[in-house]
Amino acid sequence: MASVKVDIIGLFSDAIVQIGRFALRNIPRHRDSHPGRIMLSWKRNDVCTETKERGKDYVTKEYPRLIEKTWKGHNRVFKYRIPTGLNPQKVIKSLYDIEFDLKSEVLFKRLENDPKAHFSLTILSGKLLDLITYTNEAETMPDKKGLWIPLGWSRRGLEQLNLASSNSPHLMIGGATGGGKSILGRLILATLHIRYTRNECRLWLCDLKHGNGTARLGKDPLLVDRTISDPSEVERMMDDLSVIIGERYDLFKAYECDDLAAFNEEYPEKRLPRIVVYFDEYTKMEGKEFSKAREKVTKVTGESRGAGVHFIVSCHRPTANLISGTMKNNISAVVAFNCNAVSARVLLGEDPEDYKAAAMIDPDVEGRALFKFKDEVLLQVPFIDNKVIKEIMANYQKAVIKGVVEPVIQAVISTRVVEHSTNHSLNHATDHPQ
Repeated sequence: MASVKVDIIGLFSDAIVQIGRFALRNIPRHRDSHPGRIMLSWKRNDVCTETKERGKDYVTKEYPRLIEKTWKGHNRVFKYRIPTGLNPQKVIKSLYDIEFDLKSEVLFKRLENDPKAHFSLTILSGKLLDLITYTNEAETMPDKKGLWIPLGWSRRGLEQLNLASSNSPHLMIGGATGGGKSILGRLILATLHIRYTRNECRLWLCDLKHGNGTARLGKDPLLVDRTISDPSEVERMMDDLSVIIGERYDLFKAYECDDLAAFNEEYPEKRLPRIVVYFDEYTKMEGKEFSKAREKVTKVTGESRGAGVHFIVSCHRPTANLISGTMKNNISAVVAFNCNAVSARVLLGEDPEDYKAAAMIDPDVEGRALFKFKDEVLLQVPFIDNKVIKEIMANYQKAVIKGVVEPVIQAVISTRVVEHSTNHSLNHATDHPQ
């Protein structure tokens, strides 16, 4: 009887192949682990549609389906298709849990023009600076049109808001004392001077801190047309603005233009500047004696969009009595610093999933805020002290007198960085724009 020789090498090789196949099937790769965790969060929160077929005891659940996985810079982007009958709000409300599971910030975006996918989730995997010394960013404006103001840096880069956009005519800034509201206000006012001329922008200042907020702009800032420091003067200012807005709309009607942007484009020789009304410490308007003035502020914010009048309202502790529901609806962009639950509801909305986002703001990091416009993103507001403000404005005034307006300061970025608030170690660090 012939003996059978065992092929030891063949058996060993086959075992190695089987182990490798098992590992590929069952050991998740780092880059592809996010969709699995997202799906677990959806299953936990029932982000699905349920159908029960006739004659069967079980229910079929259908979750958002992953269509595409891509990279955008250092950030991972996943595109999904929503099953028929599923409310997209369920997806949005699950973002808080997804961020907790992934230990990272997640951005939700509707994809209206994508024939395959309905929405995308962007996993922000960079690092957020905890100290930025801001100077000039005039060369980083997205375009020459509009009225762009820088707000700070998020993990996706420099965040800027176009006040001239029909979607974002006004901005509200709120939070506790020492968070960075005044610094952001000074930053915006100084940057407007650097970027725009009097033919493009005028400033009306309601400095209810009696000069403490805007005095650092120097003597006779070029863009400033009017300044008040007494809350009792606000009502008269709103009356004057209403007259200007009415006159502008009459002019647009006579020239058959829809708004200021169309008028300035069709008739550049008759160009009208945009007006930015900046309220520093709107909390001073609280009280029954100022109720009529608050009503007029609300009215002007509602009718000023097409006329080129834009409001920036900074408030220490916003309340429902101070900021009415109508005014909140008129102001679409919000920068919320560290604040209590009441103020967070006023700033970010009544939906628990919205004002919960305020919990992401680290109170130990000065200048850390939440920027809410089309989505919500953590923001680090640049630090700019009084000495730098004075130097900026002094150099700017000299440049204007000489007839040459150029960027007069440079950006200095701190090398200190802070990890995500959960101290989660991230593999891909986002380079900060210089």
